[in-house]
Amino acid sequence: MFKIFIAEKILRNIIQAESQRPNNSRSNLFKILKSAKNLYVAMDVPDLAWIKQLKDDFGLVADTTRTEYIKNIPSKPESVLKNPSSLFILDITLAEAKKIQAEYGVICRSGIDTNISSLIDINDEHTTDKNKPLGRGWDTVLDSVESLPSNALILTDRYLFKTTNAKYGNGFDNVRSILTELLPRELNTTYHITVIFDKDSIDALYDFQTIAKRLNDIKEEFKRPYPITMEVLGITGKNEAYHNLHNRRIVSNYFVVKTDYSLAAFNKTVGTADQTITPQVLFTEDSLNRHSSAPLKSMEQIISTLREFSNSLSSPYTKHDSYYYAVNGEWMEKCISIRNRLIK
Repeated sequence: MFKIFIAEKILRNIIQAESQRPNNSRSNLFKILKSAKNLYVAMDVPDLAWIKQLKDDFGLVADTTRTEYIKNIPSKPESVLKNPSSLFILDITLAEAKKIQAEYGVICRSGIDTNISSLIDINDEHTTDKNKPLGRGWDTVLDSVESLPSNALILTDRYLFKTTNAKYGNGFDNVRSILTELLPRELNTTYHITVIFDKDSIDALYDFQTIAKRLNDIKEEFKRPYPITMEVLGITGKNEAYHNLHNRRIVSNYFVVKTDYSLAAFNKTVGTADQTITPQVLFTEDSLNRHSSAPLKSMEQIISTLREFSNSLSSPYTKHDSYYYAVNGEWMEKCISIRNRLIK
């Protein structure tokens, strides 16, 4: 899921600067580079000796197979969407990096400014009391992540539409409030939303088609200058993914929101349950110092489950009666693959 694409000149500069510092005072960027499972470097000239030095001296395993991809990003900025949850550190101007970030919803930095503080979690959490107000509801809870670049969103809660009663958590009201905070104002591509729930655990007043249509209607309320795809997946206990989607999560390109009990967390600003809601970006200070798991791991668990499910859909052994699927309010008899770019 998370990858780093970086220009060789910038990586050399970072390593040269970090080499002068003791291990315990090295930057978070360097720690992220060292911990990256997928680090791709655009080499100016093939230099196997330097790649070996990266591994021997710094533990960095750099892959140069994406050199052309990285070098072509300034002329083909839309190509960043092939890696929508990645960090791009390119040899471009500040203005170019800012433009790519704003138009395509990815974190893109110039070598002039490699500040990646937005990827380090501030460890905030919000505890709601049932029937008591909490600030501005979702508007307050999502303050720490709503300004991050994004081009896709996944909401998964098996019981999201269990009730129509707003006091106990109306799913539609909460989806609307979440999208109000998280949909970017500007984007130069299609925004992907996927909502996942248990189709057998919904209020008697609902059916899957009604839910899919109403979610699409909510999407249409947002008059954005870019298209939005609303993908809806109703799963059952017969589906392999069902048991791995117990946790209630909001997942986007660079953050995850964890809820103890329900994503239908508010009736306007009033809590619907006693629970803790924790928004987190990809890394924490402790995880970079190898004292804890990074929030990225929780995100990867959700993405991996959905990717496996999506990949299984083309198998002749897949039971297509174990789920319902709709796109933009239209029910589809069979899903060929999930469209959300986060799982590609």
